[in-house]
Amino acid sequence: MERKWIFFSLHLLFWLLTSWLIISSFSIVQHIVDIDDGAITDNIQRSDELILFFSIGQPFFALYFYLQIYLTKKLVNDKKIVELVWKTALLIILYYALYLTVVYFFFIESIHILWFPSLWYGIFIFYIVISIAYGFIVAWSRNEKDKRQLEIANKQAELNLLRAQLHPHFLFNTMNNLLSMVNQVQNPKLAKSIDTLSNLLRYVVYENNESRVTIAKEIQFIRDFAELNLLRFEEDEVDFKLEVIGQNDQQSIEMSILLCFLENAFKHGIQPEAKSFIHIGIDVSKKQELLFVINNSVHPALEGSQFAGYGLQATKDRLQLAYPNGHTLSIQETKKSYSVTLKIDTDERNSC
Repeated sequence: MERKWIFFSLHLLFWLLTSWLIISSFSIVQHIVDIDDGAITDNIQRSDELILFFSIGQPFFALYFYLQIYLTKKLVNDKKIVELVWKTALLIILYYALYLTVVYFFFIESIHILWFPSLWYGIFIFYIVISIAYGFIVAWSRNEKDKRQLEIANKQAELNLLRAQLHPHFLFNTMNNLLSMVNQVQNPKLAKSIDTLSNLLRYVVYENNESRVTIAKEIQFIRDFAELNLLRFEEDEVDFKLEVIGQNDQQSIEMSILLCFLENAFKHGIQPEAKSFIHIGIDVSKKQELLFVINNSVHPALEGSQFAGYGLQATKDRLQLAYPNGHTLSIQETKKSYSVTLKIDTDERNSC
């Protein structure tokens, strides 16, 4: 809306300015300068007929101006240059005929004053050049805008195609197809892994529509996440334990609020070909409280690992926003272990 008002204001200013210049400048019929004893007297006489003629002429020039712009930008966009030439010529002839008609039928008695062909031609040529140039500029600008929009549309189409190829349903169907191809008797571990990955994706995609989930779903997500990560290691390399105490697992908590601590444990606390451990304890024996404890090993080669990185800070921020007065977080680190204790006050009235 603001752009339209600017456009309208500029056009109005253009016509007010050019009309004032034409009427004030070309209505002069006599300009007398008297010098008397060093005093200069400037006497300008204007013709009322010329003022009326140019005042009437300006609306006709404005009509021609916008007709020519419309014609130019339309035919340039359609790449019909030859058609533009002959239609422009025809439009000029029609307006020249209109000019002669107006002069001979309404200003015939003042023809000795009005008949300044070079003057009228100059004004008409001025508006012809301006309107055609403006039409070309508008057509070029619109053409460039269309090109940019087409490029954006093409990029969006490519992105949508990629998204369609990676659509969750596509991934789930593909994994189900892979699962059906696996001999579950000969490769039970592979079949289980594909099924677990499918569960993880479903959790992230579908449960993500809600900011909170049940503790039971969060626990199952942790189990699946840990199970897939453990595939990278030999069975005797990582001592992994997950113990859940209590039956009050239908309380709602922030989705994936515990994931960061498990990610850090696998990322920074496990070293291939070395004895490592991750022990997780989840206590939901109290209706309005969740107690989460995770301990993992620390190896000399990983002492430089930054446990308090971006992910941990983001989790702290989430906890502060979601549970400003309802959580406690304690982190302890030694040369051999890293321990996190998190207590969250849940609300049994918000059971999912």
